[in-house]
Amino acid sequence: MRAEELFDPRAREQIEAAVQEAERHTSGEIVPMVVTQSHDYAGVRAVAAALLAFAAGVGVLASPLEASRWLPPLQVAVFAAGYALAGWRPLLFWLVPRSRGAWHVDRAAKLAFVEEGLVETRDRTGILIFVSLLEHRVEILADRGIDACVEDGTWDGVVRHVLDGIRTGEAEHALCQAITECGRLLATPFPPRGEDPNELPNQLRS
Repeated sequence: MRAEELFDPRAREQIEAAVQEAERHTSGEIVPMVVTQSHDYAGVRAVAAALLAFAAGVGVLASPLEASRWLPPLQVAVFAAGYALAGWRPLLFWLVPRSRGAWHVDRAAKLAFVEEGLVETRDRTGILIFVSLLEHRVEILADRGIDACVEDGTWDGVVRHVLDGIRTGEAEHALCQAITECGRLLATPFPPRGEDPNELPNQLRS
């Protein structure tokens, strides 16, 4: 399922309400973001397709058929079909090495952190909950104002909860709870201030 299809309008409203409620108890700014995948993995797909085309060629050459004329177009057709097939997300998940997927998710999350304006908050208290569906990964990035006040491993439980929710078909509920938990963790070190404007939109990004 694509990120745009995972949450219907009602779910998006619930997530927005969760952000608004969480930010009532903290001066931090919470931004949830869900993407279908963090990279197109064209190289991985091309390698898989090339191996499939090579195997098809070997199979034909090992047969008693006369293949000199139609082997090249056959391999081109197999490559094209293999490349398209490798774009099927359940299959692509198994084709992408875990370390490579993790690297791309981390890079995409850091880019989104900047593009969504989280580095521009007044007290550097922005936090991004970044979910990448294909890679089955969740990244929580906090600006330096938060990082200086939280211990290592603070977000691990939140990450596990979101992943478990997606696996069990309760993505909306899990993401709302993650937002609430982030607000709770930020409430003590970053309580709301007298005049605390909402610096970033509360909507789910996808």
